[in-house]
Amino acid sequence: MTATIPECPELEVLFTELEAGAGPALEHARECEVCSAILEEHRQLEKDLYRLADPAPPPDFVHRVMARVAAEPPPLHRELWTGLSILAASLLVGLGVLVSNDAALSGAGTSLARFLVDGRAFLEGLRSGVNALWNTAAAPVAGLFALLLLSSLFGIKRLAGNGPQPSEA
Repeated sequence: MTATIPECPELEVLFTELEAGAGPALEHARECEVCSAILEEHRQLEKDLYRLADPAPPPDFVHRVMARVAAEPPPLHRELWTGLSILAASLLVGLGVLVSNDAALSGAGTSLARFLVDGRAFLEGLRSGVNALWNTAAAPVAGLFALLLLSSLFGIKRLAGNGPQPSEA
């Protein structure tokens, strides 16, 4: 939109002075029909734009979105791949730190050797203790293990919630 009369100011200058509120271009626009028509059109456009308002979302928008998210959980394979990629990245970073740091590598080797040597003695002592306990009080130990197993299973079932029933599978 350029003015057809050569003495009319550039539109950028006209709008800049309109924003400032004063200037020679505004004085010209009061006398020039073309420039005053442009300013009037601009004023009407601004008025129309100020009347427009962003529509507000419906009041139950968040509730509907959350219900839809709950109804359609992400596929299991996506969660599995995400977990495996996080695990792989963590292992690679740990391996990189281990390989790049001589002190960490020697410390890991020493700890592994100590675990293997001490672990054998620990497992042997644990086996002899369980054997002695079983030989002296088999029924109470078996009952305690059964109680521990059942309470763990019921706890896991309660944490898992109401999943699909066997008839639904």
